[in-house]
Amino acid sequence: MISGFVMSIYIHVPFCRSKCFYCGFYSVASLSFKEAYLSALCREIGLRTNYLPRKEIRTLYFGGGTPSYLALADLEKIVEKLSGHYSFHPEAERTIEINPEDAGPDKLKGLRQLGFNRLSIGVQTFREDALKRINRTHTAKMAVESVENALKAGFSNVSIDLILGLPGCGPEDLERDLRRAVELPVTHLSVYMLSVDPGSVFEKQLAKGGFAGASDDLLAGYYRMAVQILRDNGFEHYEISNFARKQKYAVHNMNYWQQKPYIGFGPAAHSYDLTSRQWNIAHVKSYIESLNNNCLNFEREELNKVDLYNEYIMTSLRTMWGADLCLLENVYGIYWALQQGKVEDYIQKGLMRKERGKLMLTEGGWLLSDSVFSDLFVV
Repeated sequence: MISGFVMSIYIHVPFCRSKCFYCGFYSVASLSFKEAYLSALCREIGLRTNYLPRKEIRTLYFGGGTPSYLALADLEKIVEKLSGHYSFHPEAERTIEINPEDAGPDKLKGLRQLGFNRLSIGVQTFREDALKRINRTHTAKMAVESVENALKAGFSNVSIDLILGLPGCGPEDLERDLRRAVELPVTHLSVYMLSVDPGSVFEKQLAKGGFAGASDDLLAGYYRMAVQILRDNGFEHYEISNFARKQKYAVHNMNYWQQKPYIGFGPAAHSYDLTSRQWNIAHVKSYIESLNNNCLNFEREELNKVDLYNEYIMTSLRTMWGADLCLLENVYGIYWALQQGKVEDYIQKGLMRKERGKLMLTEGGWLLSDSVFSDLFVV
């Protein structure tokens, strides 16, 4: 029996007004299946109540897609269904992803009344031409107003996303984006380097020669700039792509990085119970059809000791708290012993350091994190 763990719930809302050209997450640019999706989602919540031992919800996260595309009445239906099967801790973090065009005063007031206390706003850039090039449906003015409206509605924990390396944007553009962001009353920033995701419009454009991404060296320079500007303006760099003011960390994501169990509802949503991982079918129509027959359509992977070691390396080293050396030696000793030469080499190169019983990546190590992780994996 699992005991003493934090309970996290993720809700995947697959609907968007339009498909952003960089996005590889599962979504559909239509609301035609909305009512059927809501019924199926509520049915799934009821069917899977016992996936994890029943505990209070410490973090709730509505992601997508664009959860804010749903009407308040739709969101209320989901929250009420969850409340019928789970209890919320009084200090639970309740996050919803929201697009600037949805962040009007009435919508934000309604979200607060539904219990949401944290917003993740998909800004991406404050450049009008860049927003059009990536097929976003908001303007720079809407982005600024969304943060201002959130503050007026009573949200004191607001995060925004920015993307580094957007087509047509140079270092001066990025600096302006970053400086505009730190002027806003946000407590958290997620800063991602542009990647060409499988299934995205950019991937198709790249194959046809109609899109050229920034070089690795250029992206590295952008990343260093972002780290420096955000740090100079009171943001703590606590995870590869995440920065927080006043320790307003993304608690839900930290639970992922700390390998705490969670349950995900909705098409393409993932769940983890400490020994296995499972994910729902990434197709809204098939998801609905299965649940109409009271069936769950998912794949499952049982995790062995090697899998758990590899995941611990990948999740712990991506944060400023690093990996616990005692845990590595006592729990994963047979695998960890094989990596000592590599670790010492990374320390000599300035990519890793040991401090107070922890092994951490340096700023330079975070830039090369993918290759470091894969090098320390056991295969």
